[in-house]
Amino acid sequence: MKIKIGAWIHDYDDLLLGDQVALAAENGLRTIRSYHVGYAEKAAPALRQTGLSLLAGIPVDAGALVEDWRSQVRLDELARYHELDVPLEAICVGNELREGGDEPGKKRFTARLSFGLANVIAAYRRWLDEHGYATPLTYAMESIVFDRQGYFHEWLWPLVDACDVVSLNAYPMGDSAWFTFDAFEESRRFLCHPRTRNDRLALFELRLRRALEELERVDKPVFLSETGFPSAVSYHVEGERLVVPESDNARYGEAMHQFAHLICQVNADYGGRIRALYFYEWRDNLHHPKIWNVEQSPIHVAFGLCDRFGKPKLDVRNQVSILTCHT
Repeated sequence: MKIKIGAWIHDYDDLLLGDQVALAAENGLRTIRSYHVGYAEKAAPALRQTGLSLLAGIPVDAGALVEDWRSQVRLDELARYHELDVPLEAICVGNELREGGDEPGKKRFTARLSFGLANVIAAYRRWLDEHGYATPLTYAMESIVFDRQGYFHEWLWPLVDACDVVSLNAYPMGDSAWFTFDAFEESRRFLCHPRTRNDRLALFELRLRRALEELERVDKPVFLSETGFPSAVSYHVEGERLVVPESDNARYGEAMHQFAHLICQVNADYGGRIRALYFYEWRDNLHHPKIWNVEQSPIHVAFGLCDRFGKPKLDVRNQVSILTCHT
């Protein structure tokens, strides 16, 4: 089975979303990710024109969820997605929910979040069944759902059971590669030092295999709903706040080639359980909200497969060809 390859294509600046969807399709992508329905409605004409599908998203507020899960049921948004007349890969109910805040080291995924989300997803499933829709439902999990050994926390299983597809936001990156401007040096080391890259990819592989092993036992398909890594080896600041990445596209392409082969091999070992993969960014995002917020993660500017002007940093078609391997 082939992995379907996609990306999130942000619309934070002056480049037209429709043009970027068309460029992604020309480079071999077959699907895009939406985090809210307004974005999907904006992208829908380009999706219909190119034939690309959509991983739809309905936001969930973590604080309100644990107080009363019913407050987070948005049947109107579920209906709006099904009125778009575009193929839906799944509806993603929430993304990276946390208790304890967003600061590094404080965020937790708790049993209360798992219980609440499972109930919201069950409510959506009842509505879909009543209206004759077979659209899969999922939730996009980050690494805080795992224990220190890389296995799901016990309280996650009701949520896994509620999902038709389990979505993982999974990166070959540790905390030091995400936060503060020091992350640019971590990115440089990953791209330029083979030992560093191999070590990080080996850890990523171990964690991915453990997740697939557990999900194999309950026969759940998997989406890699966010993945990738930055291309930056340095940065400079324009004006007072615009962080501009300085990328090494040649080494980025080499690392991506290695990353793609790793995922293809792991997926083959687990019978093609990974059904779709979404790169975090189609294009560098110099206006990402996490650059200056409490997370202090300026490396978010450099995750694009293309630079900020929409020029691919690597041979995207070749990358897609490697990832869409038969199993």
